Amino acid sequence: MDGASYLRCFRREMDAFRTCVAEGDLGAPIAYREEFAEPIDLAGLARAVGHSNLFTAACVTEWTGGDTPPDGAPPLAPQDRGELLRWLEGTAELLVMSLDVDPATPAWGHFTPPNAGYWQRSIAVETMLHRWDAQQTVDVPAPLDPALAAAGVSEVLDVLAPKMVGVGKAWPPDACVKFTASDTGDWWIYGPGDPVAEVTGTAGELLLMLWGRLTKDDPALEWDGDRSAALSVLKGPLTY
Repeated sequence: MDGASYLRCFRREMDAFRTCVAEGDLGAPIAYREEFAEPIDLAGLARAVGHSNLFTAACVTEWTGGDTPPDGAPPLAPQDRGELLRWLEGTAELLVMSLDVDPATPAWGHFTPPNAGYWQRSIAVETMLHRWDAQQTVDVPAPLDPALAAAGVSEVLDVLAPKMVGVGKAWPPDACVKFTASDTGDWWIYGPGDPVAEVTGTAGELLLMLWGRLTKDDPALEWDGDRSAALSVLKGPLTY
C-alpha cells in the first residue's frame, strides 16, 4: 500500500468507528484494555482515538528535528454525544490533512523509520483495531480488511516487536516462528534460524492474535510444529 491508500483506509475505518459512537451505548465497556491503565468504555475509547489522531498529526506538522515528542497533553474532549462526534470528525480531518504528504517526510516517532510513511500505516491499522473493538460493544462485528491487516502484521513483526526487545520490555526470540495468512498468501518469520512452528490464519486473525484480541489457542488459528516453543517466543509483549 502507498500513503494515499493508507489514508483511504483510515477514512473508511474512522467512519465505521464513528457509526459505533453515534449508535452504541457510550457506557459499554471495551473488552481490550492492554494499552489503557484503567477500564475504558466506548466514550473513553472515542476520546482516546481522537487524541491519537491529534498526536499523530502533530508528529508530522510540529516536529522540528529534536528528540522530544510533540506536546503530549491532550485537549479536553466533549462529553455530549453530538459534540463528541463533531470533535472526533474534526480530529480525523486534521490528521488526513497532516498526513497527506510524501511518506519520506521526516516526522517524530518512537519507531524506525521516523517519517510520515510510518504514521500513515500505523494510524490506519490502529483505527481499524479500535473500530473492531467498538463493534464488539454494539454487536455488529465486521472483519478486518485483509490487505491492511497484513500491513499490520508486518508492522508488529518488523517494527514493534524488535523495538520492545530493544527497550527491554520483551525477551529476544530464541526460536523462529512462521506466520502464514491464508487469505492474502503473505507470510512472515520472527526469530532466528529456521521456523520451529507455523501459525496459519487469515491476516486479520493473525493481527488480532498479535495484538491480544484473539487468544493464541483460538480455534480460528492452526498451529503446526513445536507450539510450546512458539508460544514462548510470542509471550511478549510484542506491541506497546
